[in-house]
Amino acid sequence: MAKHRKDQATTGELVPFQSSADITVLPPNSGVVGKFLEDTQNMFRARSMRMKALFAKIDETGQRMEALLRSASERAEAAEAKLEDHLRGQGLLPELQPEEGSEDG
Repeated sequence: MAKHRKDQATTGELVPFQSSADITVLPPNSGVVGKFLEDTQNMFRARSMRMKALFAKIDETGQRMEALLRSASERAEAAEAKLEDHLRGQGLLPELQPEEGSEDG
C-alpha cells in the first residue's frame, strides 16, 4: 500500500495580475482588520493590568510574610535566651564559662 503525500509541492506558472477595476489599498488599521487589531491590543492591555495587580498582591503578601517570619524568629531567639537564663538561675544548666581564646580588646 503506497502512502500518498499531501505535502508534495506543485509547480505553477506566475501570471501578472491585470485588472480593469480600480483597486483601493487601505491601511492595515482600518476596517475589520483594524477593529480586530484594536480589540486584541485592548485585550492584552487589560490582561497586563490584571497581571500587574496580581503580582502586586503577591509581592505585598510575600513582604508581609517575610516580616512575620523575621518577627517570629526574633521572638523565638529572645524566648530561648530567656529560658536559658531562667534555667541557669534554677541551676538546671551549667553557667557559661568564658572561652580562653575569645578575649575582646
